[in-house]
Amino acid sequence: MRIIPVMDIKSGMVVHAKAGDREKYKPIESVLTSSTDPIRVANAFKKLGARELYIADLDAIEKRGSNLRSVLGIKKLGFDVLFDGGISVARDVENLSDVGKIVVGTETLCSLEELAKMTEMCEIVLSLDFKGDELLTRIEKLKRLGAEDLIKIVSSYDIAELIYLDLKRVGTSCGVREEIIERMVRATSIPLLVGGGINDISDIRRMQTIGVSGVLVATAIHHGRITKEDIYHG
Repeated sequence: MRIIPVMDIKSGMVVHAKAGDREKYKPIESVLTSSTDPIRVANAFKKLGARELYIADLDAIEKRGSNLRSVLGIKKLGFDVLFDGGISVARDVENLSDVGKIVVGTETLCSLEELAKMTEMCEIVLSLDFKGDELLTRIEKLKRLGAEDLIKIVSSYDIAELIYLDLKRVGTSCGVREEIIERMVRATSIPLLVGGGINDISDIRRMQTIGVSGVLVATAIHHGRITKEDIYHG
């Protein structure tokens, strides 16, 4: 099981994402480091044995700036990076070949036609961005679909991996919605990652049993509930 630490970067700092309310995100408080500098936080994750990082550039997602320089610095530390930089259209991925896997979120994706173009350009990870039961998307066709039908539609594209991200649960450690995740796993052969609500290693073990490929975790690591031993053994 892949345990992938998450870094949410805003205004040059690593912040604690909680419940998707970005205006209220505060700098992280962590048992790993007293720093909020992205490079130092990444090094703290590296000492835990993490080999992958999921990085969300919140300024880029909200079209307020970019933290790409920090992301490229983290990449040089040797991580396999999954990077969400607020991709909307295919031309947005043209200069990101050095970053790693490109995460395209339904929150910012302009159209399925643009998604098809992106998959011809590079390896794409599609994030299904939910806030509770609501899929965050501008694409009307997707808004009307249930979980299984949504998965079937997006699985017809040449996508490397899928993410089920529940922003309402992010940073809350309230657990995950196992039933909907299990339905998603059954509906596709594409590896599925899950983010939002992971509290401890028992949640991760249940995801592994369901057939989830990996989990995205931040709060449980910063609070010490996911340990170096957990990450090492996966």
